[in-house]
Amino acid sequence: MQFNWENIGIKTRVEKNKQYFFDPIRKRYLLVTPEEEVRQWIIYHLTHELDYPATNIAVEKQIKYLKRNKRFDVLIYKGGEPKLLIECKAPNVAINQLTLNQIATYNFTLNVPYLLLTNGAQQLCCRVNSVTKTCEFLSAIPPYKSL
Repeated sequence: MQFNWENIGIKTRVEKNKQYFFDPIRKRYLLVTPEEEVRQWIIYHLTHELDYPATNIAVEKQIKYLKRNKRFDVLIYKGGEPKLLIECKAPNVAINQLTLNQIATYNFTLNVPYLLLTNGAQQLCCRVNSVTKTCEFLSAIPPYKSL
């Protein structure tokens, strides 16, 4: 999947024959990789099409799981609490049980009510019931106000 960043207003630049784009959350230029493109696409989609506030988005932060350092892709906060955890994969990586297991592992630490997996072409979103330890799969990303 190839995104045209200039068409949606994201600044790009080329240095030493490598393309970079400006990440509005981390406030710096990043090398364009397939996974980073998906990460930037979902951030754009959330902030410009679903009205998620950019100030409530954390990107690529470290967490601890069983004394190991892990790094999540995107985390949405509301009212100071983490609400939606997003795992981004390159477009050629399938969204399947393995990727669901990965995001569920991160959620043992974060305990958020919503999970989203995306590779840019496919998305899987679910609401987690922490009491029954089950997931309800959703047909769409929930609006920010309902988190």
